[in-house]
Amino acid sequence: MKILLNLNFIFVIIYILVSFPSYSKWQKYSENEIFIEYIELDSLKKLDDIIYVWSMIDYKKPQKNGNLSTKYFTKYNCSYRKYVIISIIEYPVKMGKGRNFKYTKNLTNKLEKSHWFNPPKDSEENTKIKFMCAINKN
Repeated sequence: MKILLNLNFIFVIIYILVSFPSYSKWQKYSENEIFIEYIELDSLKKLDDIIYVWSMIDYKKPQKNGNLSTKYFTKYNCSYRKYVIISIIEYPVKMGKGRNFKYTKNLTNKLEKSHWFNPPKDSEENTKIKFMCAINKN
């Protein structure tokens, strides 16, 4: 009987732990009066001098299209200090949660160079590229 009670207790604990959703490990990168930007450092992958990573903008107020958060999958070129957004996912809820979203894929083709952004040296985008490339140094 005692073993049966212990097993029931263990099953209840496992059920409680499994029933809570798991969340990505979003690291806060920056904040201003309009949004908070996060980076999912666990998603960061480096191939030669190219870095792929997910980031997310969590808006403080709904945007014109009703979105409260947007996720970006971005490719950074550390040698040339440029980036290209590979895909965008827009959510009507905070922190990119839920199944109701709009997915936009940046279709690359022969004109791929036209999709790359090379931000000015004194811009926030350039600072972000430096940050991404610095955190993944070997």
